[in-house]
Amino acid sequence: MRLLGPRSISSLLKTAIDVVYYGLYSLIFVVVVAAVCLLSVPNLASESVRRFHIAGDLSAGSLTVMFVAFGLSLAGYLVIMHWTRKIFQTLAEGDVFHPDNTIRLRWIGFGLGAMEIFSYAVRAGASGILHVHFEPIYGLRAVTTWFAVLVVFVLAEVFKEGARLRQEVDHTI
Repeated sequence: MRLLGPRSISSLLKTAIDVVYYGLYSLIFVVVVAAVCLLSVPNLASESVRRFHIAGDLSAGSLTVMFVAFGLSLAGYLVIMHWTRKIFQTLAEGDVFHPDNTIRLRWIGFGLGAMEIFSYAVRAGASGILHVHFEPIYGLRAVTTWFAVLVVFVLAEVFKEGARLRQEVDHTI
């Protein structure tokens, strides 16, 4: 099986990314509906806290804030998936070093970095304001996340150089 072009591994991966992309849309919709339900039915919030053994004494508003933060993080991942879909679309068409892929990879890198910073901020806010405690955010998880961000930026530079070389070859007689 080929790696690039129609009916290749990259087109199969693009299909898988499409499924995840639309699944994220569905999950965001469910989170928004759940947040609205928590605000509409306050007893539902206290029942949820009791049933799911959530630490702390959370009101409907506090749970709604947590749902909104979760929805925002999902929206961030949706944006990252959008740019990833665009890259795999060019790969499925057989155009590896498309000039726009450099910009797309940079946006993915910025998005991943922003999502990690957002995660730190939400954890600090939830711990300080809502008194909800999460596992520590230090250690291997933080190192691998920031390493992935750096790798994406390096890949962007590789794609930039590939696009430059392709343009140079196109202008050569």
